[in-house]
Amino acid sequence: FNAVRIGLYDPILSASGAVSGRGERAPSARERMAAGFTCGALGGCCVNPIEVLKVRMQAYGGLTGHQHAIPSPAAGLAALVREEGLAGCLRGVGTSTARGVLGPGSQLIAYNELKAVAVGHGADPAAAPTHVSCALASAAVSVACVNPVDVVRTRVYNAPAGLYASGADAARRLLRTEGPLALYKGSLTHYLRLGPHMVLVFGILERLKSMRARSS
Repeated sequence: FNAVRIGLYDPILSASGAVSGRGERAPSARERMAAGFTCGALGGCCVNPIEVLKVRMQAYGGLTGHQHAIPSPAAGLAALVREEGLAGCLRGVGTSTARGVLGPGSQLIAYNELKAVAVGHGADPAAAPTHVSCALASAAVSVACVNPVDVVRTRVYNAPAGLYASGADAARRLLRTEGPLALYKGSLTHYLRLGPHMVLVFGILERLKSMRARSS
């Protein structure tokens, strides 16, 4: 997922001719936004079957919610294809794509925009504190954008076949029975996972960019 959503970001900007350096113009905020959303959507589509299995395996063995007995990832994938076919593999793909657009897309956009603002106020673009602070802030933006979709997607993935007509149907039922605050269930835990993850991802990415710039 990260390989798609982050690895394709610069190539997509390059394809539009909007990458700074070597005489090319710097990408606009709109172009960075479009690239981030595109990468996130592609990532969400690519990993959907694996996400279905992950949610079902994490939910299995508890005392609440629908249960899918999955002894291993390989057995779970085989059962998913055998029992539910392509429709099972693509269950919730629309919601997953929306999550990819809103979550990882917002991370990339927020990080780059926050970094640009920080540099404009005198921050060192190559300094680790700049990268860490912008990464943590981008994680907060991402959680605010994606947590509602994450909650709905989890319900869709783990539901028995036919319970929800769509992600929108699951969202409507959730709002009707649990209220709007239910969309932010687990948001603190989400941030505690995502914040350090973004620090590592963007820290490594900045390091790789620096190495590439020195070698060119």
